[in-house]
Amino acid sequence: MTKVTAEQDLYIKIKEAFNSVNWEFREIENKKVLEAEFEAHHTKVPLHAQAFEELMAISIVSRLSFSILPKSMRSALDALMRTNITLNIGNFEANPVNGDVYFRITNVFPDHDFSPDIITSLVRVAIVEMDRVTPFLAEINKNPNQPIAQLLERKDLLPEFENDGT
Repeated sequence: MTKVTAEQDLYIKIKEAFNSVNWEFREIENKKVLEAEFEAHHTKVPLHAQAFEELMAISIVSRLSFSILPKSMRSALDALMRTNITLNIGNFEANPVNGDVYFRITNVFPDHDFSPDIITSLVRVAIVEMDRVTPFLAEINKNPNQPIAQLLERKDLLPEFENDGT
């Protein structure tokens, strides 16, 4: 596979993966970026998927649907760091200047194995993780002075798990 073909394939594979599961997206002109919004349990999750051809990598970034208030930023950062240490893949990031919170997950495809299942799994993880942390961050925005460790133990902020018996 030539370098030009490999560079074209990664971005095309992202689009093919989105199309394979009928996800709507917008292409960003002159960039190898797709943007989308997904309805999750708690909120609508904005997301972008970007191809880094020179690295043979895809980065998926979901964004919190609201900003963290300046008065709540210290507590939100504490909660995000505590959450990060529990993750096996991906991580939360925050911009303390504008209050934006992101979940980023990246995969490198060194063997040009662009399985749509891998790409859609990355997207699903980014959506689920952002949706999972959303109610906790909303609570922190309401009351930044509450004990963060106790807040993160609350089960009432998580969706109920349905066990179908299988």
